[in-house]
Amino acid sequence: MNADLDDLLRRDGLRVLLCVGTGGVGKTTLSAAVAARAAMLGRRVLVVTIDPARRLGQAMGLDALAHEPSPVSLPGAAGSLQAMMLDVRHAFDRALTAQVSAAEAERIRVNPFYKALAETFSGTQEYVAMEAIGELQRRADAGEWDLLVVDTPPSASALDFLDGPSRLESLAHNPLLRVVLGLPRGPFGFLDAGAAFAGRALDAILGGRLFGDLRTFLRVFERAVLAFESHAAATRQLLASEAAGFLVVAAPRPGPAAEALALVRRLRADRLPLRGVLVNQVTVPVEVDPERLADAEESAPAAQRAVLRHHRLRLAQAEAEHRAIAGLLRTGVPAISIARRDGGVNDLASLLALFAPLEQQPAPGLDV
Repeated sequence: MNADLDDLLRRDGLRVLLCVGTGGVGKTTLSAAVAARAAMLGRRVLVVTIDPARRLGQAMGLDALAHEPSPVSLPGAAGSLQAMMLDVRHAFDRALTAQVSAAEAERIRVNPFYKALAETFSGTQEYVAMEAIGELQRRADAGEWDLLVVDTPPSASALDFLDGPSRLESLAHNPLLRVVLGLPRGPFGFLDAGAAFAGRALDAILGGRLFGDLRTFLRVFERAVLAFESHAAATRQLLASEAAGFLVVAAPRPGPAAEALALVRRLRADRLPLRGVLVNQVTVPVEVDPERLADAEESAPAAQRAVLRHHRLRLAQAEAEHRAIAGLLRTGVPAISIARRDGGVNDLASLLALFAPLEQQPAPGLDV
């Protein structure tokens, strides 16, 4: 286990830890591993995933994850571990219901525009994640757990988690859309005539009922977003404090490494508490001089030659991976390498073993 990560997880002041990164780098698995390690060290931990693949429950030996925290059996742990799956649609429905009357909430839930927004709009997952972090942290303050580990939403870009909520806010506050739909005009009253014309045009294009659905949705949705924003401001303040931390998850390949480097720079530019980089699926090299390995391969018996060739290719792969993450290593951010596991991660034992130190292996048949 890397001492830097243990030191981080033992900090009493650390209340929330977010694992961020692009899709396909093992972010969900590492979120679970970090949470399990923190529980072993004595923390009372809740790990939250927003990953629809539900890999977190499988890695932790759970048949399924619910929208509410479920206890995870962790023998030998000095602390405790709970896990939950954040269902975006359920969470969005609940957040909306809290901001409007029951009748309005029911009307909005069946609105086709709300359904499209809750299920497909870019930014909804990120906004709900921010809302959930704030709600869960308030429960933590009441004593339910003392560390929240968040597996952030899967996305093509690691920066989406930071940028997504602003897209939802922009939709609710778009001045042209508000004027066209006849929402409260404020300083845009001078556009009334144009708004009426545009409204009639949209009515003709969309049809009266569909246009009415859109106006109803945006009026109710605007009130909800205003409430979301007040919560989000407090959550953003928490995430920028010493009580929070970001772990960037990367893979030792050029694309994911470049994405991780961009995220490191963005977190630093936004002055958010970057705690480290987790480089997942690293090839463990053989402990041998490449030239000696190549010479031995040429003179070795046929039966041994294939084994030595495998080690030579493995060494080349390790060197290529090191080049891919060289930019990340130069940032000076604490980096932890997690070895590639041939058997995968399918239970708590293999999950906890992920942070074992990398150890080079000798190549067979060579005096190293």
